[in-house]
Amino acid sequence: MRVIKGDEHKTSGMLRFLHLLLFTSVIASAFCETPIMGQQEVEIERMYQYVASHNPHFDREVAEAFYNVGSRYGIRGDIALCQAIIETGWFRFDNGTAVPPEAHNYCGLGVKKRGDKGCKFGSVEEGVTAMMQHLYAYASKENLPQGESVIDPRFSFVTRGCASSWESLAGRWAMNPHYGKNILRIYSRMSVHPVIDKTIQRIEVQIPDDMEFLEDEEIVTGANDFFN
Repeated sequence: MRVIKGDEHKTSGMLRFLHLLLFTSVIASAFCETPIMGQQEVEIERMYQYVASHNPHFDREVAEAFYNVGSRYGIRGDIALCQAIIETGWFRFDNGTAVPPEAHNYCGLGVKKRGDKGCKFGSVEEGVTAMMQHLYAYASKENLPQGESVIDPRFSFVTRGCASSWESLAGRWAMNPHYGKNILRIYSRMSVHPVIDKTIQRIEVQIPDDMEFLEDEEIVTGANDFFN
């Protein structure tokens, strides 16, 4: 089929438009950042099983606290858990700092150099809350949610609202220029981690009333006969 000149012009124009659209979408995605504030997208069980797959001693209470406290503050607690993975070395606390597990310090608060013990908190809930408050200070200029009091001892040292995305924590929370991207890289893996159903189902078996049961002595005798 012969294509007339007018159709060639239209086709060329359409191709230019598609190329421009593709280029614009690539540029937009490059500058698209992930907000610290927002709804949780990964459920507690997936969060727990993902960390436990790397650290079998991981306490499920920690995953629950990140999800629940994050919801209270309007922060992506599921992503904050991934930040804590980096800061604690999969919650083994063997990443070079002197922060002990019993300090419940999940983000290196108060650690200025390797070997610093950092801040200490009285419980999982308190430690996670302090971390969420520190993130809240970075991401928002608003007051803390109603009923919440400041637990984070370094809350006032943050320039409020200076980093509203995980990517923008690089150079602020940590000097690593890839800090935010590393957090999100872990999150992307966690979000697709398979969840194994570990529930034990109860199976009821009906035994006919007329069935005769062997006495204990008969069971032992039968077993001995079998193995002999």
